[in-house]
Amino acid sequence: MRSGHERSNLPLVPPLPSSPSPLARPARNGPLALVAAAVLALCGCAASDNPTSEELAEMLAPERSASAENSADPESDELRFNQETMACAPLKNSGAEGAWETSAPRVVVSGDSAELGLRNTEGTGEVPVTVSVRTPGDEVHEATATASGTDWVDVVYPTGFETATPGLSDGTYTVVWSLDGADFLSCDGFVG
Repeated sequence: MRSGHERSNLPLVPPLPSSPSPLARPARNGPLALVAAAVLALCGCAASDNPTSEELAEMLAPERSASAENSADPESDELRFNQETMACAPLKNSGAEGAWETSAPRVVVSGDSAELGLRNTEGTGEVPVTVSVRTPGDEVHEATATASGTDWVDVVYPTGFETATPGLSDGTYTVVWSLDGADFLSCDGFVG
């Protein structure tokens, strides 16, 4: 066998004994005892005054469970687009079926209008949708459209909105899409 190196003439190391002495290995009872205690506490095998699994979850992440209860319930008019994170806050979950995607300008809009889009990547039919745009001056304008299959539905702000005034103001716009004005779909935004 050639490995590029010459074999050494050093003596071989004798094999280790098959059963090491009790002093050769440090005791590992400390971590094992902690793991055993944790398992007993989780399965309820220890004393009866231990917390339930629900109580343990609450103790381990009280802020997470409290925020999870509240995170799905903000009203759509509370949502605001943040240009730094490119997301809306507070977070709101959609209960509508489908896989909805939105589009909006990702750079500051220098013209007089912004194209907004929505599609359902799992869409199969025609679905009426509503888009609400909250301006930097806190005015809200709505338009309706129809999402068809997996195609993008595009709406131009402000020209596609009856109550909107022409042109764009400087600042952040929040865009909220919903099914026919009722079930929340998604939140997006852009900067004018």
